[in-house]
Amino acid sequence: MKKLYHLKIAPKALARLVILPGDPQRAAYIAENFLKHARLINDYRGLNAYTGTYNGTRVSVATSGMGAPSAAIVVEELARLGADTIIRAGTCGGIAKKVRPADIVIPTGAGSMIGFKTAYGIGELPSVPDFHVLQNIVTSAENVPHTQRALAPAVHIGPIMTSDAFFSEKKDARLLERKGILAIEMECAALFALGLALGVRTGAVLLATGNINSTEQVMDSPSIRSSLDRMIRIALDALTSPSQS
Repeated sequence: MKKLYHLKIAPKALARLVILPGDPQRAAYIAENFLKHARLINDYRGLNAYTGTYNGTRVSVATSGMGAPSAAIVVEELARLGADTIIRAGTCGGIAKKVRPADIVIPTGAGSMIGFKTAYGIGELPSVPDFHVLQNIVTSAENVPHTQRALAPAVHIGPIMTSDAFFSEKKDARLLERKGILAIEMECAALFALGLALGVRTGAVLLATGNINSTEQVMDSPSIRSSLDRMIRIALDALTSPSQS
């Protein structure tokens, strides 16, 4: 295999099932706290990646970096390394009033406020997750023990928006809310469309760290940290579901 530019991963070191957080620290957190026998397989350019097992299934965690261009580079190279299913486990800003800090958002599609798709020649492709991956994520999110339901974060399922411009998102947030958009983030539209182009199954589960329209930019709190673990579990359970094999 031709040497890759960014992921210096040895052949066969990457699992075919991949969790894709944006933050390298979150990638390390997932590897250290959720995977067994995890080992670092890439740290070049801060795109940290690990491979271990989850419930006996081989899984990799790879850092996408911030934004569609970085995520697209990583997804393309993961596909070349043999990944066939990728679930983004990241953060978003709520737009709909019902999306509160620490809530979970499962995208059914991502509207595009990015230049990536046009530059890549896939502007006509819809940015939607693989149906079966989406189904597994929803099933995983609904699988909450009865004794824990009162404490579980709210889960919202619906359309989101992907943006290239973090600091200009607020000016569009009211209009997007009126159009039924739940939340906004920076990677899903590229991940979903590129997955279709490459034949890679994709999906996403997101943690709301605030609400743009209500100015609740909490970013971190005990409830958000608790929901982070729930989001990671949802993603890993969906990724390793028997129907995903």
